[in-house]
Formats: sequence, C-alpha cells, structure tokens
Amino acid sequence: MMAPAAEYKPIPVVNVPDISPKSDAFADLQTASVIEWTRLSGLPQNIVERNFKFVRLSRYRASIQAALAAKSDGYLISHLPLMTASVAHALKIFRKNVRHLGFAFNLTNLPSGKRLSYLRHSLRSVDQFAVFSRYEQGLYANLFELPPERIVPVIWTQDSPPVDRDSVTASAKPTLCAIGGEGRDFRLLLDVARRLGTAARLVIIARPHSLAGLAIPDNVDVLTNIPLARVWGIASASNGVLLPLRDENTCCGHITLVSAKLLGLPLATTRAYATQEYVDGRAAVLSCEPNDAKAFADLAARMLDEPDLLATAARASSSYERDFHRRHHWATYVDDFITAHPHQ
Repeated sequence: MMAPAAEYKPIPVVNVPDISPKSDAFADLQTASVIEWTRLSGLPQNIVERNFKFVRLSRYRASIQAALAAKSDGYLISHLPLMTASVAHALKIFRKNVRHLGFAFNLTNLPSGKRLSYLRHSLRSVDQFAVFSRYEQGLYANLFELPPERIVPVIWTQDSPPVDRDSVTASAKPTLCAIGGEGRDFRLLLDVARRLGTAARLVIIARPHSLAGLAIPDNVDVLTNIPLARVWGIASASNGVLLPLRDENTCCGHITLVSAKLLGLPLATTRAYATQEYVDGRAAVLSCEPNDAKAFADLAARMLDEPDLLATAARASSSYERDFHRRHHWATYVDDFITAHPHQ
C-alpha cells in the first residue's frame, strides 16, 4: 500500500499596490503556482491618511504591513516605484529576507536630487523589477544604477474596459477623443483641434488640472471625473482616439493604447520608445514624430476622412490584441519569478 502523498503547501505571497484597492485583480491571476495571497493596499484607509498632506502616510503604513506580513519562505510583490522603494526600506528595518518583485515599475517623470538618491539606495535590495517596455529596462538600469538583468520587461495586460454607449449623446459632427493625462502633450492636442476647425469636435477626458492655463478652442469639450464605462462609451462612438505623448522618452499611455486596441478603435499617437511594442505593425494605429502639430493634425484628419477603412482594420485586429495583452502573460511572469528566485 502506497504512503499518502505529502500535503502541498501553498506559496505565501503578499501583494501591495500603491493606488489600487485590496481587491486588486492582480491577486486573481491564474498562476500555475499555488499561491496564498495576502492582500494589502496603499490607498488611504482613514481620516488621518486621507487628510495628511505632506507625505503619503498610507503608503508607509502599507509598506510596514507588507514587511510584517511577509514570511521567510514567501514572496512580496509591490506595485509602482515609490511603493517598491518604501517596501524595500521596511524589509530592511524589520530584517526580513523575502524575495521582492517590484511590479509596474514605471515613471511618468524621472526623479532627480534627493528623491533619486533615496530610490537608488532603497531599490538595491529588490530582486526584480517588471517594466512594460524594453526601452525602460535600459533607462531605469542606468538611472538607478541597477544590473539590467534584474529589470525584466513584460507587456501590459488587461481585460477590455467597460463600455456604456447609452450615456452618449450622438454628435452632429465627426468626433475624436483623447483620454488620460500622464505624459500627454496637451498644447499639441489643442493646436490640432484648431487646425481641424469647427467641422470636427474633440472630446478630451483628463484630470481637472491637465489643461490648466491653456486656452480651449470652441470645438473642444473637456470632461473630468466621469465613470470609466462612459469614457469608453464616448470613445466607441467617436472616429478614434488621439494619444499625443510629450516626447520620444515618455513612458506613459499604455492603458489608453491597449484599451482602444481591445475595443477595436482606431488610434493616432506620437512615437515613443516605450510604446513601440504596442503600435508597430498595426494598420489601425497611426503615428508620427512627437511635437509636430501639422503631422499629428494630418493623422487626425485621416481618421475623420477614412472612418470606415480604419474602423474595419481596428476591428479585424481586436482578436489578435486580446491574445497579445492577455492577463495570462502576467501569471506566467509571476510563476517565472518564483521559479527563478527560490528560497535557500
């Protein structure tokens, strides 16, 4: 008679996002590894954390919770650079020897001065960093003086965003939309709107401060703080999505790019090293050099003049894009990290 198999022990993993709730879908990834997740969050949890203005108290509270919850035979996954640095510092304070993955290691603006020194010091002990483009591997390795092999790229993954078409009022004019605020060139965007003239309408959905101090043309509507489903309802009712990035070194725009591709919507963007893997070879993704208002206006005009051609190309590629950006890629990434970083 065979002896019973030993009980398999799940791998303890602490997940601590910076600006997502404890219910963050990352901890729902279908990994091959059997994981016992501990879910934390850096979002403010009480009136003190919500109202204290000088530093993000909630981030430091969450990093301490993560360090205390981490087990010697487990792993810790932090999200975004400042949370990763804070968690790394907390692990040192509590002398915890835990394998640490800094996920979503992405910066809108590169740090300098004291913040750069702090990050260089704190990040030395992190085992691996997940970035969303090959370009960022070299960029952050040089900036933070890290071995390039510890920075491992993975494509951005997500499900298709929700779409509420019922909340969108049909426009009498052809419409384009621009979504998001980080790393965007809003001056160029508004210049493009002026070049298109009153025959077309542009809807910009961004944060309240994104267009502060800029003159808004009459053919531009600016919306802020609206539900995500309405955002993509507006986009789906338009001729396409405009994504003018600040310059070729900008490492932003991935969520907007991927969401539009998954929904089968045409796109026009300016070229950036960090988005090349997301746009190259796509018939429905038009691109030009950054900071060139005339060239970008020409792309926008093409979206208005050839709506059926571009919409057909975008819809035809949506199945490929769904596979390209499947959440399974992140699950495999986590499995590979665990395999490559066993505990001694």
